[in-house]
Amino acid sequence: MLPQKNPVNPDRLIVIPLDDRIVNYECPQLLGEAGGVEVQMPPKDWLGTPWRTGQMENISNWLAEAVQAGASGIIVALDTLGYGGLVNSRRSSDTAEEVMARLQILGELKAQRPALSILAYNILMRINRSNDAEEEKPYVAVYGSRLFEMSVCADKQNMAVASPEDQTRLAALQAEIPPEIVADYLAGRARNHQVNRAMLDWTKAGVFDYLIIAQDDTVDYGWNIAEARRLRQEAREKRLAAKVSVYPGADDIGMLLVGRFLASRRGFQPRIWTRYSSARHAQVITDYEDRPMEELVKAHLGPLGGILAESPDQADIWLYLNTPAEIQGNGPDQYVVSVDEAYIRAQPPAVQQAFRNYLAYPGLQDTLREMHTPQRNGVEFARSLQQALQSGKTCALADVAFVNASDKALGDTLCELTDIAQLAAYGGWNTAGNTLGTVIGQAVIRHLQRLYGATPQMLAAHARFLFLRFVEDYLYQSHWRTKFMLETLPQIGARPTTGKLEPEHLPQVLELLVQQLRAAANSLAQEAFVGKSIAAGETAIVLEALRIDGLSLPWGRLFDLTLDIGCEYRVHTQEDRQ
Repeated sequence: MLPQKNPVNPDRLIVIPLDDRIVNYECPQLLGEAGGVEVQMPPKDWLGTPWRTGQMENISNWLAEAVQAGASGIIVALDTLGYGGLVNSRRSSDTAEEVMARLQILGELKAQRPALSILAYNILMRINRSNDAEEEKPYVAVYGSRLFEMSVCADKQNMAVASPEDQTRLAALQAEIPPEIVADYLAGRARNHQVNRAMLDWTKAGVFDYLIIAQDDTVDYGWNIAEARRLRQEAREKRLAAKVSVYPGADDIGMLLVGRFLASRRGFQPRIWTRYSSARHAQVITDYEDRPMEELVKAHLGPLGGILAESPDQADIWLYLNTPAEIQGNGPDQYVVSVDEAYIRAQPPAVQQAFRNYLAYPGLQDTLREMHTPQRNGVEFARSLQQALQSGKTCALADVAFVNASDKALGDTLCELTDIAQLAAYGGWNTAGNTLGTVIGQAVIRHLQRLYGATPQMLAAHARFLFLRFVEDYLYQSHWRTKFMLETLPQIGARPTTGKLEPEHLPQVLELLVQQLRAAANSLAQEAFVGKSIAAGETAIVLEALRIDGLSLPWGRLFDLTLDIGCEYRVHTQEDRQ
């Protein structure tokens, strides 16, 4: 039985996150703080990871109690409530009826309190491109890449665009992959698709104020793309254009919906003008996406009710986009292809071997080509951004020239030519969709600060989030992660990988990583943040220190880390401003 009604607390937002990684847990909390709301989440150890299923019953009970205590909104990852987490949504053998039964709590809460805003998102299951089962069912370790190929060829055939080569390959794959594995995989997809279709019905019935079905790791064709097409068509048929979005994304959605929640309280629908680093931006589709960049921006504006402005003067936010000019490179490769042969030969044998193994991977030439392309101009891009900041515009920067890391060269240029502490948002992590959702979510919150004022604590939260993204995306992902993997791990006897590390190495890995990244972060803080004033309305603060107070590896791997950013500041008095 649900608790009885209680008064709504307009300054409290309940979030059921996708998992316990920083982008799903700490980042929405920090953005909520920047927006002046308290974000409440269930305990981290209840959430799902690749090695445990989330505690769905405990989370459901906690949710009901949290609503009873008073809140004006819920942001809920349906995968967490329904399957026990994102990873388990791919592995679970539960029926659709079992999953739906766990989600019923949301309909009951909405019926009890119709004014409660519920913003929901579900992940349209990806199709892993490699033989890596760390986050998949065990058979993906053998058949993952071939299941992906089969998916693409089968969808091309269904869409009447398959070439003779596609049809030949499909027949070969059908002979190679055991039919029971294909049947099991497709049964899981069918179950998840059934749940997604039901969520459209719930949205039509008024359970959700907004629903995002996010396409995880997208391409042009595949079983997942066919599902997305059907879901978009069904949403149109149900006349849900104002309440449903189906587009590429995953781990960024919670942050974007925090921006949606805060903007909707003010009736704010952003108008965004885009400015690109390359004239070729419209011609390149980034990895893991299915549409050109401008269309991807439009898709991310859907949950916000936003539009692209026709001119800079009509825009609330100027969104600067560093996009690939030729082909999106792999961000972690930037460090390796920048190191010369003499440097490698000077390293210990284990490190030399780690470099040799990395350099044997295909695709490095794409990264090298994009790093040195003359068809993007980072210097002019940074100068333009600085002029816009100086003119008082709300400016955000999404760096998507590379996947899984920001553009190291652009970051260096920004630190030299641009007052990055004045940015409304910055991001350059994982996929282009992940970056866009993060950047647009923060930019909207920062613009709300500028429109309606902010407390010193809200301004400090914005600065912490901005610094966090520069430390993680620019310092760590584009440089230190690969350097640490290739040069530090082999010297302590650990396998050079960004995947799961051996438990016996974790304490030393954390100690060394904290030392190296903290030193780099301190240098960045002194160069670009300390002494800078962050203002909104009549309030301003001067940053006196930004630093890493804590670091952990939530899934025991280098690929993603959790950072606790400390901030010291003083309130900028009227006397200071004079």
